[in-house]
Amino acid sequence: MIEWLNTPGEVLAIVSIVGACMAALVWLIRSQIGMSREFRPNGGSSTRDALDRIERKLDNVEHKIDGHIEWHLDNK
Repeated sequence: MIEWLNTPGEVLAIVSIVGACMAALVWLIRSQIGMSREFRPNGGSSTRDALDRIERKLDNVEHKIDGHIEWHLDNK
């Protein structure tokens, strides 16, 4: 056995640390996959869909404001 692993407690500590690191890595990968799903359109409930709706509404408001300003400028 490796000379710095003298007792079963030390082996258990190393195994526990490696296990915790692996669990953290799995959690990180799963959370990244979950976040990437939110930025793909899925028909209405994703963050991407909500951003697209907001952008369309903002474009509509911008068009209305531009028309309103032009109306005022034409009717001086």
